[in-house]
Amino acid sequence: MDSDLVFDYLHRCTKCLLPDTFPRIELDENGVCNYCKDQPPYMEKGEQAFIELLNKYRDVGKDYDCIAPISGGRDSAYVLHQMVKKYNMRVQTLTVDSGFITTEAYRNIETITDNLGVDHVWLRDEKQIAQARRNTVIKFRGWVKNPSIHNIVPVLNSGDKMMNLQMFKYASENNIPLLLGGNIVGTSTFEHGNSRTGYLGVFPDDHGVYSLTDKLKLILYYGWDFASNTYNWHQSIFTEYIKGAFIYFFDSLLKPKNVELVGFYDYVPWIEEKIVSTISKIGWQGAEDTSTTWRIDDSAYALINYVYFYLAGIDEHVELYSKMIRAGQITRKEAYTRCKSDSRPRIPSLETGWSELGVTEQLVHTALDRYREKMIKNYLKGTSFERCMYSSLPSTSHLTLEAPLLEPTTSHVD
Repeated sequence: MDSDLVFDYLHRCTKCLLPDTFPRIELDENGVCNYCKDQPPYMEKGEQAFIELLNKYRDVGKDYDCIAPISGGRDSAYVLHQMVKKYNMRVQTLTVDSGFITTEAYRNIETITDNLGVDHVWLRDEKQIAQARRNTVIKFRGWVKNPSIHNIVPVLNSGDKMMNLQMFKYASENNIPLLLGGNIVGTSTFEHGNSRTGYLGVFPDDHGVYSLTDKLKLILYYGWDFASNTYNWHQSIFTEYIKGAFIYFFDSLLKPKNVELVGFYDYVPWIEEKIVSTISKIGWQGAEDTSTTWRIDDSAYALINYVYFYLAGIDEHVELYSKMIRAGQITRKEAYTRCKSDSRPRIPSLETGWSELGVTEQLVHTALDRYREKMIKNYLKGTSFERCMYSSLPSTSHLTLEAPLLEPTTSHVD
């Protein structure tokens, strides 16, 4: 599959970049999607409100005013920098080692914390890391036998809820009253999306949070999905699922009461250009095998995005850049150029992933090709992606961005 030709071939919204394969998308007579019409840009609470909140916690803790976790990615590095340099808080930074942190992330964590002169601690449970890695191998091999676009994220990246509780526990035990995150713990509202669960008809809010009803739907779906695949019948997988589901559903009850969680980007605007420019000056670097600066800290996402693109012609970048277009941070033409580059397969990372997961590229592609027929039948019938898959695509020049609908130039292949 030529990713460039597939990318160019898709029928996209004429205002943003979302293709007609995106979950629950509707295009009007002018080619404008419902997301452009129904999703206004997120409005932050404002920096003044953030400063007033921070002032409540200055000198409350014994040694530190707050924790600003760092993952090695761009957003957390920027939050840490701002808390130290702009807001003059006494900051403790930490990293929960999930076992899936990339080489680039380790480098960035060391460089940023050294250059900012902040105290950094690792929360690391070697036994838990080893078990998480073993479980991921088992789950992915099971996924290859019965692939689905719905569950590739929990198969490869299911430990985030436990990580959040570990940070809360550390803050509580060390009398640090404030825990900083992006929106909630993690990233900005720009980076929360509908693609992960949208094909199931389940959508999060602006913070990536699901309602209790939708959480229950997801728990039941994933529970049945794992249980129905006999390859997942391992005690460790069952234990991981039950624990994760419990934390996911009852997370608000499990958080310590003496620690407040504040989303940095709930107050301060997320502006990608400013973020990358700021952290680059203190030594932050991206990955060598991709043009994107996003998700270079988590080893799972090279494969997750590849699966989404292979099965539906979308990945997280197209949703992110579409939101940035709506917010006026980037033009559609600029976004198209960047997104097309960022969506290219990260070959070195994928090859490393195949090796660590104990599978071959051929085995994975055989599974993807088999499942894509179901994907098209159930979710992508009549879309440009279906026509792309069953048409002889041009083999030379790329198709133009400006055309709102790109029809196949040759007949369908029988």
